[in-house]
Amino acid sequence: MLYLLADWSTHFGPLRLFDYVTFRSAGAFLTAFLLVVFAIPPLLPFFRKHCVQRSARTDDAPQQKPVTPLMGGVVIIAGIILSTLFWGKLPERTLFVFIIATLALMGLGMVDDIIKTRYLRSEKDGVKERTKLIVQAVVAVFAIYALYKTHGAVTMQVYCPFSRQPFQFLPGTENIAVWIPFMKAPLCYLPLPLMPLCLIIMLGFNYAVLAGTSNGVNLTDGKDGLAAGCMVFAALAFAAVAYLHSHKIFADYLSIPYIPQAGEVGVYACAIAGGCLGFLWHNCAPAPIYMGDTGSLALGGALSLVAIMLGQQLLLPIIGFIFFIEAVSVWLQRTSYRYRNGKRIFLMAPIHHHYEKKGVPDPKLTIRFWIVAGLCALIGLATLKMR
Repeated sequence: MLYLLADWSTHFGPLRLFDYVTFRSAGAFLTAFLLVVFAIPPLLPFFRKHCVQRSARTDDAPQQKPVTPLMGGVVIIAGIILSTLFWGKLPERTLFVFIIATLALMGLGMVDDIIKTRYLRSEKDGVKERTKLIVQAVVAVFAIYALYKTHGAVTMQVYCPFSRQPFQFLPGTENIAVWIPFMKAPLCYLPLPLMPLCLIIMLGFNYAVLAGTSNGVNLTDGKDGLAAGCMVFAALAFAAVAYLHSHKIFADYLSIPYIPQAGEVGVYACAIAGGCLGFLWHNCAPAPIYMGDTGSLALGGALSLVAIMLGQQLLLPIIGFIFFIEAVSVWLQRTSYRYRNGKRIFLMAPIHHHYEKKGVPDPKLTIRFWIVAGLCALIGLATLKMR
């Protein structure tokens, strides 16, 4: 809404700042940060009364210390959305797609957390994994199709960090050209009637990106401040990528597609970073509240949608390396246990628990993961120049 103030710049010159995406991105970051920082303290008594996870261990054993409540992600997502509504351009269809998809994933996580707070952990362990994947599939289909119909979006293209040529199915008048990175000519041509199948392939790939990132952030949320801190670096990096896509000179120089509305995606990504940083203000050890699945599933999905909208899905394993390696470690552990007669690769999965079992103190573990997340974000941005 605040961008409308730019219309009054003829009466008061400084108001033209509200027309600049960089100024509004900074405003979205600061607003989300302040909203979350000041909203959590008055809400803590409510969370401690109604949002404590139950388990057979905590119910039977005497309480040595207060149990940390879940569902702090509600405050993060509320701060992100309110900040985006204040500083984003509301006519942009992309913002509404992002907001609706984020709210849907937050709802999924909220149901998961509510089950954990209402039933013993030995009886109910939240929403079943299959149900989560189905809901994530529905959200992905809706969001990706809506982005596909948005003018200028590159949802059906996948750019490689080290190549100018993306992977895409490019329809012509008689056939479909299949382009892959590092090639100056199409790999092959497909009959034009196969275009629906090509769209399904791209949709399936983008769904895997969304589900993988959403669950990866969820798995990372196992230590005080771990997921929130890593998300700050990843969101800021993708905010920078979005700005480069929205700037025609930078886009041409870096050989990436020019997407005018990507600037508003950068505003949203900055709001994500600001909300997570505000939550980290309280979530650092010892944390009085956890974001829970309510926050982690929604944040991971929002970050993946930013990458999908920009066609930078392959930057996610680099910029979001911590989330990627956490998810991969769980997959490797399960696969090894199933096909190697119960043998495990890690002492415990996800991988941050492996280092915990090896005796690394929690604060040191968290800060080291933050350092890796920051370095990977810089490496991800550097790959754009390597084209």
